[in-house]
Amino acid sequence: MILINYLNDEIKQIKERFYQRIHHPYITKFLEDPVLDDDRLYILYTLLQEMKLSKDSVNDYVITTLLVQAALDTHEGVSTSHLDSDTGKKQRQLTVLAGDYYSSLYYFLLAKISDITMIRILADSIQEVNESKMSFYKKNHQDISRSIEDVKRIESSLIQKIAEHFKLQNWKTAVSEFFFFKRLIAERSMLLKGYQVPLIDAIVNEDDTSYISYKNDDRLKHSLELCDKYIDQSKRKLISLCEQPSTINSFIISRVDQLLLEIGFLKEKVAEEG
Repeated sequence: MILINYLNDEIKQIKERFYQRIHHPYITKFLEDPVLDDDRLYILYTLLQEMKLSKDSVNDYVITTLLVQAALDTHEGVSTSHLDSDTGKKQRQLTVLAGDYYSSLYYFLLAKISDITMIRILADSIQEVNESKMSFYKKNHQDISRSIEDVKRIESSLIQKIAEHFKLQNWKTAVSEFFFFKRLIAERSMLLKGYQVPLIDAIVNEDDTSYISYKNDDRLKHSLELCDKYIDQSKRKLISLCEQPSTINSFIISRVDQLLLEIGFLKEKVAEEG
């Protein structure tokens, strides 16, 4: 319990430092702050803690990585549709500038501590994420296995590159699968709210080319069935990958169950089987 409380306090302090670092009165006047993924923060922190780095080094590496993620997420949210209003155009321009601002902060922090190696690692990861996004979102259809690999790189390349740098190879596969699992969970929730879901759409289109002709209710039902199938497969894979007892494996397995409970997935499965 003491260790858990200590980690919670440390992570809370890192979050506060992150939001203090990105605060810009003009940007916050028009745009919401980027949302931090607590799972990403915890995994990053735990990974770096395992290397017995100093507290300051852990904090600097976590915050710079979160800044890169914030820049990537912010740029992905830039609208590409035609805008007529000056307000909409201004907001789009500010969104681009906000992403650039977060990127400049990460360069500044790492340059300040003269960590050229980490700059190179994160730059390579940014390139990999952007290439995977271009591959995944291109109009012509690709094999679903390729789409899944693209999504895994998009969601976890930053952490994988850092794990690779610190020679923590055993982290890479489980972390990659976990964030793919989270992407499926997120898109399932978005699907039920009527939003676009590129990963689920890619899965459905690969599975059934006649999907487009389905009526709306049938289309939703079919999409949910396939999504749940991939969620279940991913969960089983994570259980297999996290068999060996460790801090990160225990965390991932506990979060998998929590996430499934949050969307009511476990209750639905019990009802189906009962």
